[in-house]
Amino acid sequence: MPAPTYLSPPSLPLHHTAIATATATASASLLSGGRSRRSCRRHMSGLVLLKAKVGDGDGHVDGGDELLLASRRHAVLGVARVLFAAANERCLRGMDRAALGRGSFFAGAMANSWRVLMQGLASLMFLCARADEYVRQPPSPLVLTAHDKPAAHPQQVHISTVGRDKMRISWVTDDRSTPSVVEYGESRGNYTASATGDHVTYKYFFYESGAIHHVTIGPLAPSTTYHYRCGKAGDELTLRTPPASLPLELVVIGDLGQTRWTASTLAHIGGADYDMLLLPGDLSYADTQQPLWDSFGRLVQPLASARPWMVTEGNHEAEALPVVGFAPFVAYNARWRMPHEESGSASNLYYSFDVAGGAAHVVMLGSYAEFEEGSEQRAWLERDLAGVDRRRTPWLLVLLHAPWYNTNQAHQGEGEAMRAAMEALLYEARVDVVFSGHVHAYERFTRIYDNEADGRGPMYITIGDGGNREGLALKFLEDHKSAHLSVFQEASFGHGRLRIVDETSAVWTWHRNDDEYATVRDEVWLESLASPKLSMAATSRHDEEL
Repeated sequence: MPAPTYLSPPSLPLHHTAIATATATASASLLSGGRSRRSCRRHMSGLVLLKAKVGDGDGHVDGGDELLLASRRHAVLGVARVLFAAANERCLRGMDRAALGRGSFFAGAMANSWRVLMQGLASLMFLCARADEYVRQPPSPLVLTAHDKPAAHPQQVHISTVGRDKMRISWVTDDRSTPSVVEYGESRGNYTASATGDHVTYKYFFYESGAIHHVTIGPLAPSTTYHYRCGKAGDELTLRTPPASLPLELVVIGDLGQTRWTASTLAHIGGADYDMLLLPGDLSYADTQQPLWDSFGRLVQPLASARPWMVTEGNHEAEALPVVGFAPFVAYNARWRMPHEESGSASNLYYSFDVAGGAAHVVMLGSYAEFEEGSEQRAWLERDLAGVDRRRTPWLLVLLHAPWYNTNQAHQGEGEAMRAAMEALLYEARVDVVFSGHVHAYERFTRIYDNEADGRGPMYITIGDGGNREGLALKFLEDHKSAHLSVFQEASFGHGRLRIVDETSAVWTWHRNDDEYATVRDEVWLESLASPKLSMAATSRHDEEL
């Protein structure tokens, strides 16, 4: 496979000479305290204009009057987003037609000019409405992936694991009469089995989705390549099922979006093999502009149709507009159906699954579903964790969107309420790693419990650096109360890989999108908290920086 080309955005200097190498050697060992032989904390000064980022709609306010004012402000901004989305959809359609040769070049240029103008006006309005928030650097151009096939041709194909030996195939067709059928087999063009599913549609303001198909196929053999075709009309695609035992390689990315940065991240991910991809929220960054969900699905299809993509929601998936009656997560739930029912969850916003024959249990939590004492999500989490036998399942991973520990200036304190409600459950279950996104930078902490280093607690990793349109969160706070627990920080785009080697050992690497190849900037070995060795003692209370 040819090496991917890094698409360096002009607004993002790379600082090659200023960054010290922080890759640990493979002999480094993290025994409960999160110690690596070599690590580097990087504080990037960055340009900080305001206090919190523009465009998320999730800032915090105190007091009843302020809360009411904030809710009204968010409602007004929501309506403005809808109006912008409606006009923007027309512009995108004109640009799309021009790109495919179905419209005049002049019309496409005019559509692009109007779109840029509207984006500028919308950004100015959001900026004025949120003068107390932090603004990231200029956005990267979107990568809009057009669809030039017939209406019945499957597009936006992605797969997800279901139970022990099944896979869900999801795709979209513009033709709503296309059958929800998947044919598959182990040889090219020789389909020895087929399965039928269902399809859903949804409306959002002026937008009406195509048929969103979901079909579960199986039982499937582990570590096996299958060739499949969707809707009896599409191209033949290929998937590989996860292994039935360790070793296992997981890719972890957050806050992906669909920009040139995103394209670079996806190219680097595709440059090396893996078994499954985990995404802790913020997928398309459609933000009410529903055609961007379609463009995102087409952008990620080459990877998402070949390996399972397991995702949970972020704030950008909400798209709630209570003033005009749009419920949250309508597009997300319709398009990205996850195995929540199979894990006993009542909501697609949180669920769990086993992988590698049960050697690893992955819990996907919902930062934007109720999580307090007495909530359905918390009750479900208690049941789910209680059902994990660590003698059979040595690795326990958790993903959520808003980080519980964060020394970046962006999104300070937004995960604190959830941490207070759920952290003890994760600690008692001896969760090994907690991955989060939301903050558009990379940060790794030592093992923590209740704001203190604790060798029996999870390691916390923020990886919201997939390539979103908002840019990077550049400023880390050196005087933050958790700064002494933060082992490695860097505001760069990239992706992570967790290779679980066996029942006791795993290695985590973070790959920065910096060169022709994805550069490994952070590496650390972990030992499972189910390992008998850890019962001897947690010898290190925090990581050492060398």
